[in-house]
Amino acid sequence: MHGHGFEVVIHANQDLGARHMSIDYDHLDELWAPLHFELNYHSLNEIEGLQNPTSEVIAAWIWRKLKVGLPELSWVTVYETASCGANFDGREYRIWKEFSFDSATALRHAPQGNARGGLHGHTYQLRLHMKAPLDEAMGWTIDFGDVKKNFDPIFKALDHQPLTEMDGLRDGDTGSLAAWIFAQARPKIPELSRVDLYETPGCGTLLAESLAGPCMPV
Repeated sequence: MHGHGFEVVIHANQDLGARHMSIDYDHLDELWAPLHFELNYHSLNEIEGLQNPTSEVIAAWIWRKLKVGLPELSWVTVYETASCGANFDGREYRIWKEFSFDSATALRHAPQGNARGGLHGHTYQLRLHMKAPLDEAMGWTIDFGDVKKNFDPIFKALDHQPLTEMDGLRDGDTGSLAAWIFAQARPKIPELSRVDLYETPGCGTLLAESLAGPCMPV
């Protein structure tokens, strides 16, 4: 038995309902209030439907509870910790795991005289998204521990390393690095569907599997 400070985000799409105005936040608060009362400071394992309360199961449980009164509900996000959690949209489960690493880089294709062409560093924030069916016995799609273990060799190749010396990296920008990470991680984590990579808060690259082509060396 252990505990988490869960955080839940309810996503509502106005186009799914029949309201003439956008979703009212007070309405969301009213719908959430009884669920919050049922979940907060309680043993989740003792709640009907949550005997195996993984992030995926909690997200689906909340979805079923809210969808009747909120037809605009598009998906539910459950943060298990600040760095991992799960999404459920009524059909598919997705989980994510975040990593932070510090690396030195340079943009080989930067304009002449541009400072970014010189060696500089970033504290990168990386989020790996995985999509897979729910394992009914375990109650999860993929074990977060397995994701961390399988990604660890790639993480060590990135953290406190000069990216300019890495084989197969087209350039030092986040787009090239995200493509490299996707290409390296997909064989180890076949459920990987998206990579989010930020070099600074609010500035980075989101790369989905449909756009993740081969990463070719220059």
